[in-house]
Amino acid sequence: MRTVLLTLTMLPLAWSADSAQGPDPRVNQGTLLTRAEVDATLNALPPGSGTEQMLRMVDVGRLNVGLTIMRREAKKQGAIEHDDVTEVYVILSGSGVLTTGRKLENPKPIDPESKLYKELTGPSQTGGSVLDGHSERFGPGDAIIIPAGVGHWFSSLDSAVNYLVVRIDPDKILPRK
Repeated sequence: MRTVLLTLTMLPLAWSADSAQGPDPRVNQGTLLTRAEVDATLNALPPGSGTEQMLRMVDVGRLNVGLTIMRREAKKQGAIEHDDVTEVYVILSGSGVLTTGRKLENPKPIDPESKLYKELTGPSQTGGSVLDGHSERFGPGDAIIIPAGVGHWFSSLDSAVNYLVVRIDPDKILPRK
């Protein structure tokens, strides 16, 4: 995994939209997510808990692309691996160590009836940690690309971490929002 420095000048992000789910008013135009919208959603997340909220998932033709805001608290975290969805993390605040690899400790599939599966990640496995993984320190402004099939785990957090997640869904598993 390679950590790439990015600045928040990437925001707002925009995508072209075209949907097989029916007419989409965003066809042939971009979808703007303003910094104010990102901040308002982040501020509305319950304090003191790790949580996530999907901001947008748009059909861009051959695949869906979404943006989620997430918070992880500085406490023990579990690992996760997504079968089909690639993620790009853009760290807004906080720091720590992210470990990635192909082997989860005691992997268990996510319940297909859960909100996590249906709305946020699609088919995935969770585990206690990533075994024999690669660890990288990260901080505000850093971006991390996590391909589908790669387990990932915040093995150490110095503080609460707020970050944007760009989800790339080539099989259009996740619902459009």
